[in-house]
Amino acid sequence: MKKIAALTAAVMGAAVLSISTASAQEGWPTKPITLIVPFAPGGNTDLIARTIAPKLGEKLGQSVIVENRPGAGGTIATTELSTAAADGYTMQIGDISTHAISPHVYKSLTYDPIKDFDPVIQVTSVSLLMVVNPTVQANTVQELIDLAKADPESLSYASSGNGSPQHLAFEYFKSLAGIDPVHIPYNGSAPALTDVIAGHVPMMIDGTAVPHVKSGALRALAVTGTERSQALPDVPTMQEAGVKDFAFTSWHGIMYPAGVPSKIVDKVNSAVDEILKEQEIKDRFAELNIDLAGGSSEKFGEFIAAENTKMKSLIAAAGVTKD
Repeated sequence: MKKIAALTAAVMGAAVLSISTASAQEGWPTKPITLIVPFAPGGNTDLIARTIAPKLGEKLGQSVIVENRPGAGGTIATTELSTAAADGYTMQIGDISTHAISPHVYKSLTYDPIKDFDPVIQVTSVSLLMVVNPTVQANTVQELIDLAKADPESLSYASSGNGSPQHLAFEYFKSLAGIDPVHIPYNGSAPALTDVIAGHVPMMIDGTAVPHVKSGALRALAVTGTERSQALPDVPTMQEAGVKDFAFTSWHGIMYPAGVPSKIVDKVNSAVDEILKEQEIKDRFAELNIDLAGGSSEKFGEFIAAENTKMKSLIAAAGVTKD
């Protein structure tokens, strides 16, 4: 009888827990939500988070608080997210670096970009720009390739650092174009662009160069995505410029730690997808050369897996590793 009573109590306890969990999911959210930005304030990731957060809070009926946790290329905050409570109250704006590049660059990382997170929704897809100093004798990508082949030691390129999207995008271009300019890494895009504008380094690929192209400080040869930029519609894509099969975009998306109930993931996905379709949001990001994505969480998960395969290959070819 004691065994039967104990079993009955266990079953009832499990049932109560199940009902309580289901009830909590139905009522979610009942308190403010934290949206982590794994980088310092002021960058694109921070801007994206702070643009979306208030609108997401309105749709969910609770404040969405943006919290910057910079360090180690975004990997510190991402590592913390991987072990956070899976209750839907802690999410992050992840990007190509945190969820597709760093896992294959840093040997000491403890998180798995696929297994340890629940992708919610892809927010952006950002084409980069190949730019050169105006003194470079190349007005097209093909002319640049010809110049690099004729005098291999005459050209070098800047990036925001080893293993950065800018670095890997140029390495990808090099492999397809059959050229080998020297890589000069900087600590961030700003100092790299400053030196390209000054003529200390001839060229780079970057996503924040649009204002400098419009001012005439830099010349744009191509965009790295599959479609032309709304901000610079006269600039061809790499594929249009003759570099077959080239496509490289940076991106951002909302992530949860693995195990968040699907009803919560779906609720946030639906809310953000609606926000991304608002004309005000579209116009805001178009000015910054940022395309909006959206779509299902499943689609985002498949995209992250494909990006990991692609970045792992590029990183291996570039020989980039860090402790």
